[in-house]
Amino acid sequence: MTAVITQPAPVPGAVARRRWTALAAVLLATFMGLLDASVVTVSVPSIQQDLHASFGEVQSVSAGYTLAYAVGLVTGGRLGDRHGRRRVFLVGVALFLLASLACAVAPSAPALIAARVAQGLAAAVMLPQVLSIIQHGFTGPARATALGLYGAVIGLASIAGQIVGGALLAWNPCDLGWRSAFLVNLPIGALALVVAGRTVQESRGARARLDLLGAGLLALALLALLLPPVLDQGRPAVIAGLAMAAAVLAVFTRVERRRSSPLIPMRLLAQRRIVRGLLTVLAFYAGNAGFFLLLAYHLQSGLGQNPLHSGLIFAPLGLAFAATSLAGRRLGALRTGTLLLTIGLAGVPAVVLAVPQGDQVGWLLPALILVGAGQGLVAAPLIGTVLAGVDPADAGAAGGVLLTATQTANAAGVALIGGLFAHVLDAAPGSPGVPFTAYAHATAGTTLAALALALLTGLLLRSR
Repeated sequence: MTAVITQPAPVPGAVARRRWTALAAVLLATFMGLLDASVVTVSVPSIQQDLHASFGEVQSVSAGYTLAYAVGLVTGGRLGDRHGRRRVFLVGVALFLLASLACAVAPSAPALIAARVAQGLAAAVMLPQVLSIIQHGFTGPARATALGLYGAVIGLASIAGQIVGGALLAWNPCDLGWRSAFLVNLPIGALALVVAGRTVQESRGARARLDLLGAGLLALALLALLLPPVLDQGRPAVIAGLAMAAAVLAVFTRVERRRSSPLIPMRLLAQRRIVRGLLTVLAFYAGNAGFFLLLAYHLQSGLGQNPLHSGLIFAPLGLAFAATSLAGRRLGALRTGTLLLTIGLAGVPAVVLAVPQGDQVGWLLPALILVGAGQGLVAAPLIGTVLAGVDPADAGAAGGVLLTATQTANAAGVALIGGLFAHVLDAAPGSPGVPFTAYAHATAGTTLAALALALLTGLLLRSR
């Protein structure tokens, strides 16, 4: 009699641990990729001095990453749907590490810009897979928790950039200066690569042909929209870019409707829930990005804080964000978050106008804690709210669209609120000789724009 050998069934506890370990690995890579969009900001003066770069070149160091990342996101999501999310994610992490190393050893500004563009493209390959991996690997309440953690990581990465960048410059390990901001990616990314390679399960979406025409049109539209504000080319260029982007997007939509395998399935944008969710994302992240910019200028140029101290003042905001981000699970939390956010933002003008210059940091902290708590309650469940009901086959495209919306919102917030800040200041932010009272009035007036976007976020959430 032949014995039948059976394989032991997987232990549920072991399967769950593997799944959550995989999530930790992809979230670590997410934090690394999103942190790199902002961590270089505080290093720009050091880069300019060390590489003898022009102001336009150091602007391009940041812009190269942002633009390459933004224009490649949707295509990156489709690559994962077609060739396997795990495989494409691991390739993206490996490419990101190589590009980070190239940034760290760049001998000149043009070499650094080229490496930053490569790094942004690698991020566009890597990051859209994360939402698809979460959608495939989790269901029910576990998916809500995983998406909440993902939303928390997005918010923390945007807050942590100035803290981490300032700390690295102050520490200056091995006398590396600004290069340490890129080298720090190597151990983080290597850990994510090894753990994800062992724990993430493979999944695929629709194996359709890549829509290269659609990808080109979308890239052109995003470049027209994002390039003028990212490079600070002035209001006429921003308006012209906006008009061009609208025209190209109209052509893109017309082309996509006729394609059997479109880059962005039009059925996604035909869903009222998703469209309203994307508008909410745009309002929320634009307000956050603009507020972080004006606050950094007020702290450093207005109050005279150095980059490290300025970054540390962001720490209570980040801690409040972390403390509340895991609490946001339902719509009630979203609404509570927008309420706390608006109260915190409303407190900032009162402090900067009424409190003496030397005492403002202490008085700003309670308002910043409320802002961080509100942002945490909104950011964590917002991602899951937008993606609820998306077909798993479209998870890659939906993830790319969502990340593109957040990146577009960040650029738009910096352009609009930054432009308003400079207009009220009546001078270039950071230029010498501008009195503190000018920064106080500019900060107070511009915070009202961020407050208006927070109120719009609340209205959009109430209409869901």
